[in-house]
Amino acid sequence: MLKKITQTLKKKVQNPEALSLALKILKQNTKEGFFRLEHNLRVALIVQQMGFKEDVILAALLNGLAENKLFEARNNPVFKEVFFILKNFQKLKGVFDLKMALEKKPLKKWQKIALDLQSENIRKMFFVLSQDLRPVFLILAIALDEMENLHHFNQDLRAKKSLEALEIFSPLAYSLGALKIKGELEDFAFPQLYFKEYQWLRENVKEKTASLEKMAKNMEPIIEDQLKKEGVNFLKIESRGKHYFSLYQKLLRYNLDLDKIYDLVALRIITETVEDCYRALGAVHRAFKPQEGRIKDYIAKPKQNGYQAIQTTVFCPDCKRHIEIQIKTKEMHRIAEYGPASHLAYKKPGGNSKIQYHWMNQLRQWQEETKNPENLQTFLKNDIFKNSIFVFTPKKEIIELPKGATPIDFAYAIHSDIGEHCLGAKINGKMVSLNKHLETGQTVEILTSKAKSPSSDWLRIAKTPKAQGKIKEFFERVKGISFRKEREEAPTDKKVEEKGLSQMIKEKLSFLGKIMPKKKKEYAVLIGKQKGVAYKIAKCCSPQPKDTIAAFLTLSEPASIHKQTCQNFLKLQEKSPQRVMEASYI
Repeated sequence: MLKKITQTLKKKVQNPEALSLALKILKQNTKEGFFRLEHNLRVALIVQQMGFKEDVILAALLNGLAENKLFEARNNPVFKEVFFILKNFQKLKGVFDLKMALEKKPLKKWQKIALDLQSENIRKMFFVLSQDLRPVFLILAIALDEMENLHHFNQDLRAKKSLEALEIFSPLAYSLGALKIKGELEDFAFPQLYFKEYQWLRENVKEKTASLEKMAKNMEPIIEDQLKKEGVNFLKIESRGKHYFSLYQKLLRYNLDLDKIYDLVALRIITETVEDCYRALGAVHRAFKPQEGRIKDYIAKPKQNGYQAIQTTVFCPDCKRHIEIQIKTKEMHRIAEYGPASHLAYKKPGGNSKIQYHWMNQLRQWQEETKNPENLQTFLKNDIFKNSIFVFTPKKEIIELPKGATPIDFAYAIHSDIGEHCLGAKINGKMVSLNKHLETGQTVEILTSKAKSPSSDWLRIAKTPKAQGKIKEFFERVKGISFRKEREEAPTDKKVEEKGLSQMIKEKLSFLGKIMPKKKKEYAVLIGKQKGVAYKIAKCCSPQPKDTIAAFLTLSEPASIHKQTCQNFLKLQEKSPQRVMEASYI
């Protein structure tokens, strides 16, 4: 197997000498058959299958090896980017190995874990610490291989890694849109943590799944004939079974009634273009009666993690049962397995559930609009959570705060009483002043005293609106100090008479003119000589009213307005000229 993996990797890299050196270092520092050798080779194969290039493949081969074993590669300029990835990988791994304390939950509690605030903060913290997507996907690949080979670990480690898979890595994969990785991580963890429930599901679903798979196979030629009859271009039709862990979670919502699950086995139609997806939907509905209210268009309105497809449920008269059909393009299918960010990341050569993944929507837009690696790296460093830090409580919970936040902000974020009685603070076990700026990855402990109360200096030190508001409330409540702005004294009739109404109006207008910002002229954009078409200004070139512009139509977002000389626009135009429209400022 190891020889086969090595041969596959050699076919995929552009620099065989660098691969040979990495393999040599790996084999010199591991024994044949030893888990590290096999593990690193398999991880390298996983990241290659995700679509990553040789810098991530080489990092996968060298991960986990001692620093003093890598001197031969470190002196090679080809490995510069590899060590950048490994450095950020170690930064992520070190923080979470030391700080994360996980515990087993009842099965029903995992249903909301992808939207849980702590899980979201963990995911955000990954990006803040790495400022790069490649180390994040490397960690996912390592976790996936470890879960697939749990038999190499003792019982305690199997339980720990399974909890990490459900608490950290599965939600992380979901937020990146890597649904294949998410499902596999959960399915490997399921029997380790909930063996009784896993066994029940296997026994009860085996016969029904076999029956549904046969039904789906019988439907395939009918759908294929209908698609060909209507001239719909498609690449393949296939069936897939639902992942066990997500199936059990869904069953919990239906009192474990398998007859209410329509996607136990689903059919999948893969096309080349978006247009063919919609044409295929019409053809399917003419072959089978659709179930009302079960059509979901995730192409026009993608899920927050980037997932796109059309999903419909139809009735099969021969088997007297409903079955789900998913229609997507080849690219949508690949993205559903490894996520839009995996495609985006390898281009570099060198709360509220509705808004929780807004940053993934940004990544998806940049994937479509930006092919410049330097722009991507700038975006990751400056735009994603650029104003956020993430710190640990002593109980290993993660708190998100704005950049520049202090222990006082942290204290009020935990609880108002803790903030109000804050006496001092420790960072990583060492006493610090209350005006010390916090940094991502630190563990913060607040010391309190009932005799302590806020001082006026705290208003200058605190950065968050919550902390500032609570401090002001304390002074109003206890000290009787008001922070409300005094209202301007309204002019009396006598003052109006004495000064003259017109003169007062002139003075007022003159005063307002000095303090109010000058109103800039607002411009609109005509697209295809039409008003009212939704648009956004492309960040890559930021066209101004004096520039000659054009519009690029995106699949699920407003049209992007670019300078006609913009390099990103020219590449998009070359790739998809049919999606370019004339545009002009008015």
